[in-house]
Amino acid sequence: MVNPAQEEFDYPSLKVLTINNHKGGVGKTSLSKIITEYFLNKGKRVLGVDIDPQCNFSARFVEMRDDGSPPIHPEFNADDPDWDELPYPPPGYWSISELFKIGYVEPYSTQYQNLKFIPSHKTELQEFLDQVEKINREEDIVNLMRTIFLDEYYQDEIDVVVIDTPPQASSLTASAVRAATHLLIPTEMQEDSVSGMADMAQLWETENRSRIGDRLNLVGVLPTKYDKSSAAQRNTYDDLNAEGSYFSDKLITPPMRYLQTYANSSSTYANPQSLFEMHDKTPAKIEAEQFCDVIYKRVFSDER
Repeated sequence: MVNPAQEEFDYPSLKVLTINNHKGGVGKTSLSKIITEYFLNKGKRVLGVDIDPQCNFSARFVEMRDDGSPPIHPEFNADDPDWDELPYPPPGYWSISELFKIGYVEPYSTQYQNLKFIPSHKTELQEFLDQVEKINREEDIVNLMRTIFLDEYYQDEIDVVVIDTPPQASSLTASAVRAATHLLIPTEMQEDSVSGMADMAQLWETENRSRIGDRLNLVGVLPTKYDKSSAAQRNTYDDLNAEGSYFSDKLITPPMRYLQTYANSSSTYANPQSLFEMHDKTPAKIEAEQFCDVIYKRVFSDER
């Protein structure tokens, strides 16, 4: 029997896509950027959230400072009496650190009309994570992001949240998974990467065992840095795609091959800056549109 209080923990319509793999260098941040742009091109109102202290997802859409901190928020007012209700006054900028520390954050506007963004903070986020682990507040942190997204602002003003995660297991990463309606797992077609997929599958199944309301949907597994000239990678891919394999119905095609092109397209001085502004015959653009379309349809599968 469903507990009504827990049932209300579900979002009425908001989609939250968390991109996660505990291994680094598999293309999570590049995917976060590309998927964000693709959702915008589809007319969705998007919120980008960066919980990786490297801040690379943030730097694509927010003019970050050289020290890895966000700029002063354009709507910040130090004399706002509402700040008295918070545990401590905000520092003038807002980052995901403030969301975890005081339960509130002001998303930034971006150059894209339908994109808001909650950036990371290079030093504050890691310092906060260290404190959380020392004082044993993990469970509070794990539930916090999902609770925040139940707020009317996110439900009414945002269609989909895209969360980029750091390459390690932590209470912050667990919070991003708990907040998610959908999980996307990028992985290289290397033996060590694929062996770690069992851990990701277990994370997905464990999360669903703890839920009473809406399940966490696995959008799929996207092979990244795929080199079809490599026999080892082809064999690994074929093994995962074989009938009866745990991941056979979860692999997203086409595999992601042009990672360097994706990274270059979103760099500070790229022109055009978006992959989707490149020539229609650009192989990386064609490939990205194909796998992004699969991801889009699986996230918004309830649309008619």
